[in-house]
Amino acid sequence: MKIHDMLRAATQGKEAADIVIIGKGASLDAVRTNALRDKIIINVNDSESIVQGDIGVFHHGWVLDRFDHIPPSCRLYVTDRTLSGRVEVFPARYARYDEESELFIERFFDEETLWLEHTAIISCLRVANETAKALDSRKRVFLLGFDFSLENGFSTRIENGLHGMDDAHVDHLVRLQESYLEKLLNERVRLNIDIVHIGTRPYSLFTVEAFNALLETAPAKVNSLVVVSPPAKKEQDVLVVAEITTNHFGDRERLKAMIRLTKEAGADYIKLQKRNVESFYKAETLSKPFKSPFGTTFREYRHGLELTKEDFEWVDSFCKKIGIGWFASILDEPSFEFIKQFNPALIKLPSTISEKKMYSQKVGAEWTNGLVISTGMTGLEYEDFIADSFKKAKEIYLLQCTSAYPTPENDVGIGVVRHYRDLSAKDSRIIPGFSSHDIGSLCSQMAVAAGAKMIEKHVKLGGVQWAHFDEVALDLSMNQFATFVADVRRAQRIVGSEIKKIFDSEHHKY
Repeated sequence: MKIHDMLRAATQGKEAADIVIIGKGASLDAVRTNALRDKIIINVNDSESIVQGDIGVFHHGWVLDRFDHIPPSCRLYVTDRTLSGRVEVFPARYARYDEESELFIERFFDEETLWLEHTAIISCLRVANETAKALDSRKRVFLLGFDFSLENGFSTRIENGLHGMDDAHVDHLVRLQESYLEKLLNERVRLNIDIVHIGTRPYSLFTVEAFNALLETAPAKVNSLVVVSPPAKKEQDVLVVAEITTNHFGDRERLKAMIRLTKEAGADYIKLQKRNVESFYKAETLSKPFKSPFGTTFREYRHGLELTKEDFEWVDSFCKKIGIGWFASILDEPSFEFIKQFNPALIKLPSTISEKKMYSQKVGAEWTNGLVISTGMTGLEYEDFIADSFKKAKEIYLLQCTSAYPTPENDVGIGVVRHYRDLSAKDSRIIPGFSSHDIGSLCSQMAVAAGAKMIEKHVKLGGVQWAHFDEVALDLSMNQFATFVADVRRAQRIVGSEIKKIFDSEHHKY
């Protein structure tokens, strides 16, 4: 198609970049749009008033009226209208809104004709899909400023959001666009793009705050090629673990931003999860409906969250590069066999699998490096099981944990941390710790005072409706985790050493 030559010319110098499509919703005002310049930018209608793009896509005549006052600035326009002057235009065909509108999916994949739809977002996504084809590269496409609601109005940087139409009509149009988008999201296999909505809709992958964090390109203030190894070097040191779980959502760039932010916050480790989806869950569970950015079933959701072998290799390399440790919760035997190739200093057996005794015993019979065990949903008998089953582990971080999200203060059980410290007097491999599912940092500070040498806290990058642990996770994009780490370090300083000595600050008052 001729359009491919024109798209290559319009995106010259940005061939490796992600694509962003600029809408006009109020959420766009919170986006760090000045950091988008290195992206391939597609403007819908007159959104170049907000962010000047590379490709403009429009049908409406009022866009032409705007050009009478402000000259067009994109490298290329895809439209069924005629533009005067020396403006590069690819002539598209407009599909009117009629009884055949439901055929837009067929038109979207039409190899002969590039159609403009009544729903402008679909037109822009078609251009994005053709751009990916032209550049021979699967592209991520970020949808910015598509709020699909008039509740908060339009971006303050747009001259006129309604363009003479009444609120009810415009509200109908934006809701129609959302319904079409949701239908297109079901065509992932046929698309050359990965559509990433920025917002708080059920299919959103990033909030605005999380997307801004993703745009942060300043290098982490860290040393290069530092390997972090447990245990803590000083008696009073506490290892802080940022529990990412699967809140990276299978997205490496999101994970990269999360790792950097946890490092900058002062964490010692990040922790991931690894499971074999097909064997870990029952077939009927995997087949259940579940709405997420990855599809409509629980199977699609869980597979979307998992990291690949290449992802784990990248994590291992990146964490060493910026100087932060990593380990993972290993939920089943296939995952245990998988993770051994990385020879991590630690692995974790989470509370989730505390009843899977045969699997735990296999780990105990083979694993000689460090082991982290959370004790949610277990009683005193589990301590005997640990003592009998994990005789080869170099050290065992035993984390008091209550499997309630969030955990009520009355159920936190910080006294158990003190009990685990007593156990460490009998078995020097045992190191007491605390896995926090409570709100805030007070309980973690108290755990440090009770003897915890590892504190684990869930983190996220923005919040989305379908994410696990959203209620208890601290938002990295809002500096919540950095505040938490500072609180833990403060508790660590206050506790200090157990060796009684005279401090320089002391003096006789009289």
